[in-house]
Amino acid sequence: MNTRFNTAIFYDIENLLKGYSFSQRMLANLSLSQILEEIKRTEKIGQIAVQRAYANWSDPRLAIMRGEINELGIDPIQVFGFSREPRKNAADLQLAIDAVDLAHVRPALEVFVIVSGDGGFAALAKKLHEYGKTVIGCAYRSSASSTFQAVCDAFVWIPDPEEEERQDRPASQTQPSAQTEVTDPRNVRLARQVKKTPTLTLEAVVAKTREILDWYTKDAVSRADLMKNGINLSVVQEAIRYAVPGFQPIKFGFTKFVEYMQFACKDSELCIARLPGSQVVVVGRGSVQSEMEVLPDLDLKNRHSVDTYRFILSTGSPILRLPSPGDLYAISSWLVQNPIQGVDLGTAIENLVGGLSTVSSEAAKLGLLSLISAGLFLCEPEGAPLSEQKITLRSDVPSASALIETLKSVARKKIEDTLSEVREEVLQQLLPDVA
Repeated sequence: MNTRFNTAIFYDIENLLKGYSFSQRMLANLSLSQILEEIKRTEKIGQIAVQRAYANWSDPRLAIMRGEINELGIDPIQVFGFSREPRKNAADLQLAIDAVDLAHVRPALEVFVIVSGDGGFAALAKKLHEYGKTVIGCAYRSSASSTFQAVCDAFVWIPDPEEEERQDRPASQTQPSAQTEVTDPRNVRLARQVKKTPTLTLEAVVAKTREILDWYTKDAVSRADLMKNGINLSVVQEAIRYAVPGFQPIKFGFTKFVEYMQFACKDSELCIARLPGSQVVVVGRGSVQSEMEVLPDLDLKNRHSVDTYRFILSTGSPILRLPSPGDLYAISSWLVQNPIQGVDLGTAIENLVGGLSTVSSEAAKLGLLSLISAGLFLCEPEGAPLSEQKITLRSDVPSASALIETLKSVARKKIEDTLSEVREEVLQQLLPDVA
């Protein structure tokens, strides 16, 4: 990796939060620290000389990000027009102006990283190329502009928590008929011939999945698709959720539907491949085209693993994105000795980090949000978004061990609701007992 201070990183916070009407869950899941680690992992950048994040920082909902911004050395750029312009928002314009200005006045800056999937930045990338600069894009696969991707010298993909949760959420079982349960024309035909299975054992689900794949290979239109550009994985997911009501790949240890399909296609004539632009398809192994990235076949995963448990706890409701046990116990001990009373979440994070120099803002955020989700804080006024509430630690929790035990009880129930059982030795690795 280049050791010179030649890199500038620009964060489009509005794009990362998917607009001004972002959910509290989206804000809680957004981690600039993780994004920065993904960028560094590419080894395509040098030392970071400039970091700027563009948002309406006067919005009280963004107070939760203050500590992380400071710890990472990111300059918060205030943009009052954040997400309110009818045509082109002010954050995009200010980011573009600053990037071009820095390209002129700071010739030592050679690499410009734009953390956004907005297609409007394609023009900025082209302009920076005219000045001899390298441009790296960074965005969610689900919302990145193909035009912006095409003009970047490299692209860094970051996980989209909302998209992953949406893909792995069980489908509604309230639809009255097969005709209304499926929308893809191929699946409408499939639904007339493939019966549903009431059994949710792994063997039954895999057998039904392979029955669906076999149907695709025999249906003339579907087979032509399989042997050409493939069938989008969302189409296959729709068919499986129709045929297996309540299907959830996490029940079998797979945190993503694509991973389950990599397992289900093992030792068959079909495989899973990624097309340029991030689209994932099922395709015939003998029809894989040069531009396709074939994803490896997978073996059955152990559903009682720390990774599986952590995924279950971090999705759905209540959301429990746990920091390390050491950080969690430090946070719990500090809270018992210094009870938080009537402050907003951003202030609570800052107070906690100020009192515990060994705990990062990210860990403090995750710990507090997990304890809040476990019902260990009173949040007022009731019904308001968390970012607009004042939080107070419950007075009936006498010790750090009591906080942890309550949190563990909530975690245990959530895992049991998903997997029907809990292995205490695995849960203990996530939430060890307080010594």
